[in-house]
Amino acid sequence: MPEVLWKAYIDFEINLEEYDRTRDLYERLLKRTQHVKVWISFAQFETSTATDESVEQARSVYERADKSLRNAEEKEERVMVLEAWKEFENEHGDDSAQEKIKKKMPRRVKKRRKVQTDDGSDAGWEEYYDYIFPDDEANMPNFKLLQMARLWKQKEQL
Repeated sequence: MPEVLWKAYIDFEINLEEYDRTRDLYERLLKRTQHVKVWISFAQFETSTATDESVEQARSVYERADKSLRNAEEKEERVMVLEAWKEFENEHGDDSAQEKIKKKMPRRVKKRRKVQTDDGSDAGWEEYYDYIFPDDEANMPNFKLLQMARLWKQKEQL
């Protein structure tokens, strides 16, 4: 219910063309929640204001969203923000801005994890998809070594 009220209030301010008050509302909402939909909506609002600095303001919102979600380790949500940012740059950005976003895009990898029942007994394996971001790889200098060790272990198990 509160989300509906926030959205109605934001839409009300947009209809009145009170863009500074709308920005304040988004900032207040982001202090309460870091939800991906709020970040994307805020960036889309900045794009829609049609001012000289609207593109830069939207880009700034996307950068803040990426940083916030990276720190919170919200991978799925971060991918959603990066996809929206990529669309934005394809429409409004130059080649260098588009290339910058391409470098931020993660690789999608299939992983397996052991599944246990409520009583603690093994129930098999579950496959799932994970995202590996380039900046995460840069923070893990031994990533390639670990990846090769995992592949070797999988071959040994067969």
